[in-house]
Amino acid sequence: MKLKVTGIIDPFYVQTLCMIFFPGAKFSDDAPEDGSVPMVEVSVVEQGSGVYSTAHFAVNGKTAHADNFTPYRTDVHAQRIVKISCGAAVITAGKQIFGQVSEWGMLTGVRPSKLAAEVLLRTDSRQAAEAFLQEEYYLTANKARLVTEVASREMEILRRTNGRHCSLYVSIPFCPSKCTYCSFTSCASPRLFSLIPEYLLALKQDIDRTFDTIRRLELTVDSIYVGGGTPTILTAEQLEFLLKAITAHVAPSTLMEFTLEGGRPDTITREKLAIARKYGVDRLSVNPQTLNDEILRTIGRNHTVEEFLIAYRIAAESGIPHINTDLIAGLPGESAESFRASVDTVLSLSPDNVTVHTFCVKRAADILRADQDIYHRETETAKKSVTYSQSTIQSAGYVPYYMYRQKNTVGNFENVGFSKPGAEGVYNVFMMQEAHTIFGVGAGAVTKLVCRRPDASVYVERLFYPKYPYEYLNEKKNGDARSLEMEQKITEFYKAHKEVLNGIID
Repeated sequence: MKLKVTGIIDPFYVQTLCMIFFPGAKFSDDAPEDGSVPMVEVSVVEQGSGVYSTAHFAVNGKTAHADNFTPYRTDVHAQRIVKISCGAAVITAGKQIFGQVSEWGMLTGVRPSKLAAEVLLRTDSRQAAEAFLQEEYYLTANKARLVTEVASREMEILRRTNGRHCSLYVSIPFCPSKCTYCSFTSCASPRLFSLIPEYLLALKQDIDRTFDTIRRLELTVDSIYVGGGTPTILTAEQLEFLLKAITAHVAPSTLMEFTLEGGRPDTITREKLAIARKYGVDRLSVNPQTLNDEILRTIGRNHTVEEFLIAYRIAAESGIPHINTDLIAGLPGESAESFRASVDTVLSLSPDNVTVHTFCVKRAADILRADQDIYHRETETAKKSVTYSQSTIQSAGYVPYYMYRQKNTVGNFENVGFSKPGAEGVYNVFMMQEAHTIFGVGAGAVTKLVCRRPDASVYVERLFYPKYPYEYLNEKKNGDARSLEMEQKITEFYKAHKEVLNGIID
């Protein structure tokens, strides 16, 4: 599509607004202006005591125009006023063309609860925060209530940590098969599985090095997350090697949380979970995504509903205290009735956590190559599925405690984690809200160095390991210069921000 942006607004922000109406859109300055592709023109300028924005849509022979003036306010940052004014114009014009707008209004970011938390702190009232989000950002009452409730619980969890604390993410980028919707770095072939023994030896070196750094910096480890991929693809012996390498440096009893992502039910055995429990794992994910055998085959998962139920029973009997189960609303081919049955069955198992994702199309996913029209599929099914899951799960006594949003989700909906009260997964909140540094080790892992400033702004630096296991191993064989460079950058970061980080706990 063609997008023209002038004035004091970031063009990338306008792109995100346009994608509310044009999911999966590709923007090109060379796109023709003859009406053969959608065209949007946006102008944002200062005018007197506020910001004046205009938006013009031309789509399939239809046109729409909207403008907005938003005055500057002492309780809202000037840059946010610019975005509010621009968003109001774009949303109003888009609604004229398409007849409806996202339930999230103009809110497009990954972390919607971050804004809700800011408003809560300013107003000290959930009712006032909900009203602000509805009036200024055009959220529906349901979404304003949901995001404000999540923000309130996240704020409680964030009070338990600070800048002298950290978490650790350990990457096991191997899966028994490749889900068609997945774009994560995961290897799913026998040839690549042969790398696992060598990979674990290299991973142990990085675990040792990272804990040496954590001790030298005198940081406290709050949580550990072993993710992937599918970590339980490891044999029992390999899993014990990994968990032993981790717990050689930290006593699980000192952690808020120690998570093992089982993911695929077909990789879970009693022996593996007994080892996990032995080494202090207290949170396990068993994720079917759907309890519909036909859809499971369609999305490339090698397990059945019955295998999930068996794996869940093994997990429930393992002694691991907290179990999470993931579902995905809006999977291609799944009806709202089928998804409702999945929700009902999962709730009958009474897991401590239930996370409901909305199907999201990633550019690197296999399913996109097979179905180029996937961005534009019917969204009513996803809406019914999301609405049912949220009302039913909360009616069963669970509370929403973390959430995030992604581009190109079907229907522009959200991903929400629910838990029984007191069983919230803290790593999810620490990671999404950038509460403290997350050290990542392994192929595809990212270290996020975090400094939360006294004014509530957050400074983040990211350090990346190689994306694929064979690249990761090649670097280890050739001197491991990247790990040494990362260690130096970590040291420099904590030295540069020492005063602020210490001030947080003082």
